[in-house]
Amino acid sequence: MFSFFQKKRRSKIAENWFALDEKVRFLVTGLFNMAVRYTVFVLVTLWLTPARYQVNLLLSWMLSSVPAFLIYKYLVFETAGNHLKEYLKSVLTWVVSYVLNAVILEILAGRLMWNVYLAQAVAVIVITVNNYLLFKHFAFKRKKVSVWEKWLSIFK
Repeated sequence: MFSFFQKKRRSKIAENWFALDEKVRFLVTGLFNMAVRYTVFVLVTLWLTPARYQVNLLLSWMLSSVPAFLIYKYLVFETAGNHLKEYLKSVLTWVVSYVLNAVILEILAGRLMWNVYLAQAVAVIVITVNNYLLFKHFAFKRKKVSVWEKWLSIFK
């Protein structure tokens, strides 16, 4: 299904993409994912009402999580297998990010009376950094390969 992303046969575009540093790939895809999530947030907010911004936030996170998982898995961290385990860890990562997002939004929009759209834009910046750290070191953490395993891989 995702043969485009396999390391054995890549197009020139894919080779250039995977030649980029992982942080750069995460930043690009993270900005894309956050732009999608923010757009969904704005559309849901326009549809429901700005006064229900916490409900709007929850809906925007739910609608954008699965595509974000696939993008991070295949285009950033290049992990193979472990789909369910990584997805569940990603969901936990998003729960932490969601709570952080909700707190920031409540402080800025609810308490400090900032415009809800500006408050969410600020929150997006903070949670992008948070997400990279959690995805890299938790959700898509790679198993460390021992010296023995590296040595044995020579004979494969």
